Amino acid sequence: MLSTSLPARLFVLAALTLGLTAAAGAQEKKTLKLQDTTSYTQQPIVFGVEKGFFAEEGLNVEFVGTQDPVTATSRGDVTFAFGPTSVYLRAAALGAPIKIVAAAFRSKGPYFLIARKGIKSFADLKGKTVGVGPDTSGNLASVARYLLRAEGIDPNRDVTLFAAGATEKAYGALETGQVDATIIHQPFAALGEIEGVSTTLARAWDYLPTYHTGVLIAGDAVIAGDPDLLRRGLRAYFKSYTYAKAHYDEYLPWLQARLKINPEAVKRAIYQEDDVWDANPAIDPKAIHDTQQLEIDVGNQKEFYAAAKYIDERFIPQEYVKPFVYPGRKTQ
Repeated sequence: MLSTSLPARLFVLAALTLGLTAAAGAQEKKTLKLQDTTSYTQQPIVFGVEKGFFAEEGLNVEFVGTQDPVTATSRGDVTFAFGPTSVYLRAAALGAPIKIVAAAFRSKGPYFLIARKGIKSFADLKGKTVGVGPDTSGNLASVARYLLRAEGIDPNRDVTLFAAGATEKAYGALETGQVDATIIHQPFAALGEIEGVSTTLARAWDYLPTYHTGVLIAGDAVIAGDPDLLRRGLRAYFKSYTYAKAHYDEYLPWLQARLKINPEAVKRAIYQEDDVWDANPAIDPKAIHDTQQLEIDVGNQKEFYAAAKYIDERFIPQEYVKPFVYPGRKTQ
């Protein structure tokens, strides 16, 4: 057996120690600023923070309150933000200093058209009032218009479209009779079924499988000034969503305890849209094209934007990229 002198062993030990110290110090501690939200779709981020996924990337997470993600990312108040593809693409094309940096954990239309009890079909909506989100030109309104037309209802003549709000506001408008139907996110479609307030008439992704609804944006200043922060933040984001989806047995009880609504509605909501939660950060150019086409068709957009100018894919965590898979389109 070969022997090693004490000085040599000490030299090797010192070299290993220095190497480990350098490796540990190579990942500088940074602060990632994200939107502060109570939205149930964004809770895997909080879950991931508690699980330590962001800390593993050397990140402290600071949640920032904002009602305007485009301005917040443009100013660098938040590092990246989640939101509607068509709205963010339009903002970038009109001059906002932002880029789409990844698809969100879910990019297929997670919208449900629900109607008050007594309305059993689209035909029953004629002469009624339909809620279409916070305004009549947003992506919720675009989808609602398409769903109505697909089922033989002229959104300009057969119904009255009303900006009833989103999430809780939209549900409240239906519950109090301000509208007869509304386009809405989970968990309110599930809650309406359980509480006997509403019936689900349609799921958007059955009609518009390639309508792209969710992306992450970052400001040009963050992209140029700290690309490492963006890369680490996106890795932790997709690790959080991927883990939550793969561990419903752990994530669901956590979510039920966190949200202040019927726990059974939370459970039903999770499983009702399980098939569109793919946590794929890749951005499908065909889906972006189809999304713009719909926005043009409903009058929200005059012409196609050169989308590639406003998309920066350099920071996408490749370990989470998957093939693009879409559900079958509903036949009328």
